[in-house]
Amino acid sequence: MSLLKIALSIIFTLSLFTINSSFAADDKASTATRAMADIVISLRHFPSDADQKKLAELAAGSTTSADEKTIAQALMNVKHKVADADKPKLISITKDAAASAAVKSLASILLKLNHQPDDADINALKKISN
Repeated sequence: MSLLKIALSIIFTLSLFTINSSFAADDKASTATRAMADIVISLRHFPSDADQKKLAELAAGSTTSADEKTIAQALMNVKHKVADADKPKLISITKDAAASAAVKSLASILLKLNHQPDDADINALKKISN
């Protein structure tokens, strides 16, 4: 009986490590999301020509998710703030249960963007980009 308790305790403990590892993997932002976070960190009023080129590549990328493509397009359209036409799409991403935390955070930051990200947003973006 005590051998069964020990075995079950070990199995339970190992399963907790597995669950925590899978959640940690889900929290890791994709390459596209990290690249866009870096772009937003340095954003001043609108994306630079180099940033526009990178965003166009991300928007056309085969490994870029639909949400990431939407964010890339919204970023390309930024002129001091997000274009009105892009706001509903970004709001939809923030409410999407299937979207990653990093993608939701990036969409939320863009929605409140005014010329450049504030210090709190920059800190959040740095966490995404690492």
